[in-house]
Amino acid sequence: NNESDNNQPPEKEDALITFSASLESRKVTRSMSPMPKGLVSQIYAFETTDRNFDAPFAEGLYSTASAGVLTGLKGYKMYLSNAIYSFYAVSCNSTSPAPTFTNGLSEPLSNGVDYLWWHAVHQDIASSQINIPITYQHAATQVVVAIAGGENITLNKILSATITPPKPGAIMDLSTGIITSEVSYDKAADMGINDFTVQYIMLPVKSSSPMTLTLELMVNGESFSRTYTTPLTPPNNLLSAGNSYLFRAVINENSISFANVSVKEWTEVDESGNPLYPVQD
Repeated sequence: NNESDNNQPPEKEDALITFSASLESRKVTRSMSPMPKGLVSQIYAFETTDRNFDAPFAEGLYSTASAGVLTGLKGYKMYLSNAIYSFYAVSCNSTSPAPTFTNGLSEPLSNGVDYLWWHAVHQDIASSQINIPITYQHAATQVVVAIAGGENITLNKILSATITPPKPGAIMDLSTGIITSEVSYDKAADMGINDFTVQYIMLPVKSSSPMTLTLELMVNGESFSRTYTTPLTPPNNLLSAGNSYLFRAVINENSISFANVSVKEWTEVDESGNPLYPVQD
């Protein structure tokens, strides 16, 4: 029996708690998608009297053994005695472990990570086995730039793309899923490239000063590349958590102009179904 140390042996009156997970779009009109296989989640159960989040009643690391179905790692199973609990789950939407929390606040967070968060408060556990559906929301923000050629410019290829994300170190509040907004920018980071779209997932931003976008492009069948650098200003001085911002960039002879910026569905995949996540080193 592969029971790990943090497994309390079940009493007769204890309930086995199981979990399933999906990802939610910002617009509820779109269907939810099951969490893909192999992704790791950290799940906490707190007694509702624990206002300081200092002592989870139970906590475990889980992975999606199959799409949407969470299984405890190292044989972990969550048993809860009949009472009322608040549940929280956090994931990096990857095979990496979730950030650690102390008294309800996370360790310093990084850019380039698709942080996910979910909670269900005041759940009355009164049966012997219960499945709780987790509906994750994106807690970071995403910048997507769709690039088109302007007058006399035919795009051949994007060689590289960088953007200056906010300084790392923001923290997430476990009770709300809110990541603190950063006001100053860090050094440039490589964006994920997909044909003529580039994207990057970053910590939320609150700043009236622009980020810097740098694109190295092959155009017009030329034998040399061209590099364009342009400021990219957050709309309304904000890149809000859970939002994906689509900037439409037009490449001109000597500059980049922006047609518009819009808030849209989180970009999980491109039109052909390939994932659009940041390039992992």
